[in-house]
Amino acid sequence: MADREPRVFIGVDGGASKTRVVALDAAGQLLGTANGAAATLNGRADTSWATILETIRAIETLANLDLADASVVVGIAGTEIAPAYRAFLAAAPACGALKVVSDAHIACAGAHDGGNGAIVSVGTGVVGFCRDGETTARAGGWGFPHDDRGSGAWLGMEAVGHALAAADGRRMRDALAERLLADFNNDPGALAGWACSAHAGDFAGYARAVVELAGHGEASANALLDTAGQHVSAVARALIGDHADLALALTGGLAETIAPRLDADLQARSIPAVHDGAHGAALMARQSFMTSPETGS
Repeated sequence: MADREPRVFIGVDGGASKTRVVALDAAGQLLGTANGAAATLNGRADTSWATILETIRAIETLANLDLADASVVVGIAGTEIAPAYRAFLAAAPACGALKVVSDAHIACAGAHDGGNGAIVSVGTGVVGFCRDGETTARAGGWGFPHDDRGSGAWLGMEAVGHALAAADGRRMRDALAERLLADFNNDPGALAGWACSAHAGDFAGYARAVVELAGHGEASANALLDTAGQHVSAVARALIGDHADLALALTGGLAETIAPRLDADLQARSIPAVHDGAHGAALMARQSFMTSPETGS
């Protein structure tokens, strides 16, 4: 720990679609929140710190904060990519205390108010994390397109594939196919060209169309969401293992959509998340200080 006792506890949730920051004071009271642009280690490691600092400064009470007075926990996608993780740590600004963990770790801390439990975060990507005492485990979250099945990016990619197949007669040309093709003047070549250079967040933008059309009874959209539920259920089962008494929470932008499509027994053990990931990171920042040797607690 630094010589200066932290007076602000900052949690950062860096993701492929956005960055969210939550700040708490020493008593655990909320100082403010802010949202910013994407900040990940998978393709954006060179700009992530600039985005994070800009988002922190967007909180009015932190606009002139000296980070030496802050304990910061960053949860960010891509920590499994060792070279990018090391580069990110090397580029970090001087803070009173700094810890960098996976975005799944902070999502679990937030969902269970800093306690034990399991989560599967379903947003642009899919990753699971659980904590049981000092034991933690992770499943999924290895990145798009080779993993993250059931995620928003995966849903968008599958929707693109469905539209291309419908365009050349391999599938029925339904409302989902029409929705995607319409954005490219009904030119499947233009859609395919876009998909070749699209990133995870770009594909995830079409997850909204899948969810909307499923709500209107579109069979292909509902089939995609059902399959997503199976993928997310598999992640949850890999996590829980011997931790049969752990509560499960779904987090992320697609949590409410996927929750009713989980396997029935997983639905029965599911609970609502208490906080989001950024709040979980702030709780971790405060807990780390409060339980450190320097505090005497």
